[in-house]
Amino acid sequence: MLMGALAIFTVVAAMGLSMVLGVLRGRAVDGRYAMIHGAAALAGSALVIMAALAGDARLYINIAMAVVIIGLGLLMGMAARKGKRPPKVVVVAHVGLAVACYSVLAFFTLIPTAELF
Repeated sequence: MLMGALAIFTVVAAMGLSMVLGVLRGRAVDGRYAMIHGAAALAGSALVIMAALAGDARLYINIAMAVVIIGLGLLMGMAARKGKRPPKVVVVAHVGLAVACYSVLAFFTLIPTAELF
């Protein structure tokens, strides 16, 4: 289950990177692409939640970070829907937390006996 989540989040990360690079080059983000990015992230999150419910308590940190990441993503989406650019702090927080969350998930997936503390 975790390997599937990691695979999905790898695709999600690549999609996010392409959106950020597009914005840095002055292009607007296609709303449909952003929705697919979000839907894929929710699918990966569902797999992580299922693994946590199956007893892997290490993943609670990922779930907590995902809640914040999703909230920040929704803020960016609402700003875009109003025709505004999201605040840079929201974008940086979304990206930074997503990288941290992905790193922790990869750590737990690739080293099954690993623990944070």
